Amino acid sequence: MNRMIPVVALSTALVSLSGCDHPTADGPPSIRLGDSVCAQCNMIISSESWATATIVEGPRGPEPRLFDDFNCQVNFEVENPDAIILARWSHCYATSKWIPTESAHFLMSSELRAPMGSQVAAFSSRSHADETQTGLTGDVMTFEVAWKRLGFAGACCHSESEKNQTGEKEQYDASQDH
Repeated sequence: MNRMIPVVALSTALVSLSGCDHPTADGPPSIRLGDSVCAQCNMIISSESWATATIVEGPRGPEPRLFDDFNCQVNFEVENPDAIILARWSHCYATSKWIPTESAHFLMSSELRAPMGSQVAAFSSRSHADETQTGLTGDVMTFEVAWKRLGFAGACCHSESEKNQTGEKEQYDASQDH
């Protein structure tokens, strides 16, 4: 009987560790390429380079919403204005690593073939975006400008009237982050 106690204790510990994957807002969620589904368009996420995520407050804590394209992420958030956004994540197009979306640099180019046609790629640094832009037509921009260019001004960021009052421009300051 005494030999059974360690086996039972180990079994209980393993079951509790393998039970549920509790996502947090502190880090990016897991995506299973070819299996995870976009929360907006219901297409299977097949490319890490384009995948994004919004972490929302759910009834049991942080819940990830996965997207196959930046465009789907924007549309989801615009269509769900009452969602409490805890974090946004994007994959760097150059490295396929997760990066915080709000600090990303974006390249918008008609020559980029994103899954849902946003023509927008996220980058962890301005230099990665500039390198990719070489030979392409398009613009490198901040998160706020990329979001607004997709047609949803004010959806996540300062309203247009607030921008006009502060004199803030939509153009990305080329002196930033070189």
